[in-house]
Amino acid sequence: MWYSICRPVTDEIIRLELEPALLALPPWRREKALSYRFDKDRYTCAKAYLLLKELLSVRYGITEDVEFGYGPYGKPFLKSFPELHFNFSHCPKAVFCAVADVPIGVDVEEIRNDEDVAREVFSEHERTQIKNAEIPEIRFTEYWTRKESYLKLLGTGLTDDLKTLLDHPHPPVEFHTRTDPATGTVSSVAVFGHH
Repeated sequence: MWYSICRPVTDEIIRLELEPALLALPPWRREKALSYRFDKDRYTCAKAYLLLKELLSVRYGITEDVEFGYGPYGKPFLKSFPELHFNFSHCPKAVFCAVADVPIGVDVEEIRNDEDVAREVFSEHERTQIKNAEIPEIRFTEYWTRKESYLKLLGTGLTDDLKTLLDHPHPPVEFHTRTDPATGTVSSVAVFGHH
């Protein structure tokens, strides 16, 4: 079972929520948020942690501040609760977080289509699907978020063969992909499972 929250990011939200969000952080996370130059990056860093705290409190009854450890490729884990898994992602329009009892990877991206990127990271079949889709930008972003969430699920960093990444994932992976017209984003959750 997994739980997720996605929240919009706008200039108005940043203006209203940045300072309270920073004040709500433990010192180590506040320092990380303040290390960013732009308010939007500071806000998304702070908000990702606060969404994690919200999910941990509502779903698992964990109300204490949590600290992260990091796997060999940089994937974060909860030092005090290694049996729980989490992942978060943000883009200029949204912040997304998920927690689970099993390994999980997530990604959220603005809806877009970039043919140069598609040639680099998508298979011929995927590029055909994008081209023939009713809304190519959404299909492009769906594939992109699935690849990113899968890589984050694995926790191994970038792979050399992004084009064939989703052809026959082993072990099998389930993707839960959602388009949010209100924020203009697509998000994907990847968990190990059956196709």
